[in-house]
Amino acid sequence: MHLILGLLVLPALLGTLLIFHVFVRSKQAPADASNRINHIRLVWFALTREDLFVGVFPWLKYDEYENVNK
Repeated sequence: MHLILGLLVLPALLGTLLIFHVFVRSKQAPADASNRINHIRLVWFALTREDLFVGVFPWLKYDEYENVNK
């Protein structure tokens, strides 16, 4: 029973963090509070199309071990 609860804690914390950042946290201009749908769309886009962010964040191309040895 404790093992099952232990395995469920991390996904619950990640879900809570995601919900907080999408729905609760105050937004800075120009992404104001009325832009929640686009914020959800951005989260989904980042989760499913990370290859398109490599141009903006070049560190996404490399494994952590490759970054250390550069």
